[in-house]
Amino acid sequence: MALIPAYNEEKSIKTVISNIKDIVDGILVVDDGSNDNTAKYAKECEVEVIRFDKNRGKGAAIREGYNYFLSSNYDICIIYDADGQYRKEDILPVCKPIMEDGADIVVGSRFLGRYTDGANINYKTRILCNNIATLVTRIMSGLPTTDAQSGLVAINRYAAKVLDLEADRWGIHQEIIIRAGKKGLRYGEVPIVFEKRMHGVSRLKVLKYPFVAFPVMLKAWLRE
Repeated sequence: MALIPAYNEEKSIKTVISNIKDIVDGILVVDDGSNDNTAKYAKECEVEVIRFDKNRGKGAAIREGYNYFLSSNYDICIIYDADGQYRKEDILPVCKPIMEDGADIVVGSRFLGRYTDGANINYKTRILCNNIATLVTRIMSGLPTTDAQSGLVAINRYAAKVLDLEADRWGIHQEIIIRAGKKGLRYGEVPIVFEKRMHGVSRLKVLKYPFVAFPVMLKAWLRE
């Protein structure tokens, strides 16, 4: 199943859903308290939708999605962002190591793959911050991660049960990898292509991100 956390993505959500409908067995959109028509348009696509009454953050949306995944009959859950920057062609390659029982968690790495032109407005600054976050995540997790902020991540049911995630907002992707290392999960990465957003700009605040994400990462590393 595809888990799509979404916040104010009414301009892209229908296209994103229609693009992957023929690839995945099920789709869950977790609308993170959007004040536009994101939830309405997702429901019109006849997929499962969970809507928060207020904005709680991407971490909370992913955790809610994982709870849904564990209550379902699906074997694999892949996070797939709602902004259209990830390609449907990369879904099956990311899931393949899990399907072949060679991994519990697989990250689609933009750094093993490539960025297309215009995929990142603040390219140099964001790449630098991502590299720093990835280095710290690699040290904390003990895993050979090359992209700790990728929005294309697949896990199996065992991983969803043991990760024990707590992040509500930024830092959730690093927390997933750090917890995977702490729990001894089998980790893999697959090269992917990262494209330009369909609409709007990223809401991630590059300079603020470390101050929010690092405490999440530290807590993930310290607890058993």
